[in-house]
Formats: sequence, C-alpha cells, structure tokens
Amino acid sequence: MDNNTKDTIMCQALTLFANRGYEGVSMRDIASAVGIKAASLYNHFSSKEDIFNSIIDEMSKRYERAIIKIQVPSGGIDEVVEQYMAITEDTLVMIVKDLFLYFLKDDFASKFRHMLTIEQFRSTQAGHVFQDFFINGALKFQKGLFENMIKMGEFIDCDPYIMALHFYSPIFLLLSKYDHLHNKEDEALDILAGHVKQFCAIYKDT
Repeated sequence: MDNNTKDTIMCQALTLFANRGYEGVSMRDIASAVGIKAASLYNHFSSKEDIFNSIIDEMSKRYERAIIKIQVPSGGIDEVVEQYMAITEDTLVMIVKDLFLYFLKDDFASKFRHMLTIEQFRSTQAGHVFQDFFINGALKFQKGLFENMIKMGEFIDCDPYIMALHFYSPIFLLLSKYDHLHNKEDEALDILAGHVKQFCAIYKDT
C-alpha cells in the first residue's frame, strides 16, 4: 500500500468531513479531492467508515507525538504526579499554551475537532470519541492527577473533580472562542496564562 496516498486520502477526507459532515461527503467527493478515481480509493480503504476510523486512529498517534514534543508529563499516574510536582508555574503555563495552540492551529488536529463537533450528534461512535478525547477523557485524567497531588500536599483539600472542571473548562471554552480569531492569538494566550496562574493561586497549598 502506498502510505503517501493513504495519508493524502485521510487528510482530504478529514477536510471534507470537517466542512460538510460525514453524511455530506461521498467516496466520489473524497476521490475527486485526492485526484484519483473513486474505484482507486478501495485499494486503500474498504469504505468511508474505514476512512473515518483511520482518521481517529491517526489523530491518536499524532497526539501522542505532540505531547512528547511539548514535553507534557506522561507515564503511570505516580510518575506523572511526580513530574507535575517538580515543574514550575511558568513551565505549566507553557505546556498549557502549547497544547492550546496545537488544537487551535495544527491543521489535522483542528479539523479533527471540527469534524467530531459536527458528528457527535449524528454518530454514536463520533460522540463517544468526542467525549473521550475532549471532555470525559481530559476530566478523568485531571481528576486523578489532582486527587493524587492533593494527597501529596501540593493542593488544598477539595473535590478533585470540581477542581478539574475549574481547570479544564475555561481552556476548552477559549479554544471554541478563538477558533476563528487567529489574529487574536496573543490575547488568547495572555488569558490562558492568567487562568493558570489564578488557578494555582487558588488551589496551591501554601
């Protein structure tokens, strides 16, 4: 299989899905965007659903590479807690900014988010992926992180899930707010920095 052609098919399909929605795109549309015959798509993918599922898998791989590049603490929960305990507030601000910019500006990641935002109401699978990737998955991870950091005395004693909501919700809201305001990127980053610093001021156990 020609991996370059396969990647091109996924990227073109993602662009179409993000703009029109899954149901609004045919295999012929995808083939036309790629510049090949519709029948040739089946040399690479068995169906439009197969393309959709491959896009989801590809996003997971790209995200893993992104968090390594951004140097987001990773590993088992104990290891992650230890790494977060060791970083400075300024480093945390930079990590949050870099992740924000990744989902705002990376071509694949931003289109992936747009696609799932549309499809979550039409497809059970897309709805589950959207929740796992952008809502429940993020909140579950942060709840576990904050719960352990509370036990370690890093944060004040409080409900870790509410704490996760306080941390993550403004970030997700700002991502939606500045989605089409790329000329105000610096404004968004300043607000993010202020949010992280105020969050630390409220919850840090000094």
